[in-house]
Amino acid sequence: MRMKRALGTAAVMATAVAALAVTQAEALPPAPAPASVQATSPSVSPSTGYPPIYNTEGLISCQKGSLCTSVWDPVRKKWRVDRFEKCGTYDLNYWGGRGSYINNQTGGVEGRFIWQDGTARVVAADNKPHSVTWDPYWHIKPC
Repeated sequence: MRMKRALGTAAVMATAVAALAVTQAEALPPAPAPASVQATSPSVSPSTGYPPIYNTEGLISCQKGSLCTSVWDPVRKKWRVDRFEKCGTYDLNYWGGRGSYINNQTGGVEGRFIWQDGTARVVAADNKPHSVTWDPYWHIKPC
């Protein structure tokens, strides 16, 4: 008798839970369609005056008198290498992740990587490759 009562109680509970689940499912709006995430290529504005170079090796060297950078381009699946020579402030659009830079400017000219709030990281002209995480930087000023 106890077994039947226990089974009867379990059946009633299962029916109640199933009814509740159906009621909640009917009350919920349909799930949104999954959003399409589209990668965007990094860019620099205004133009540096030199077209970017795309390669699979990244930044290998930097011409004398330049500040050079590399950032991964998820659209092209290659490194984008930029050369900065003219003094000015350049916007870094869609720059993120790890990359590198070489400051091979002459006369000890220091470059600056600038955060959104205007705080700058000074990069010495030592003609050596350095690793960098681009996410916090919004601008580059090569002079």
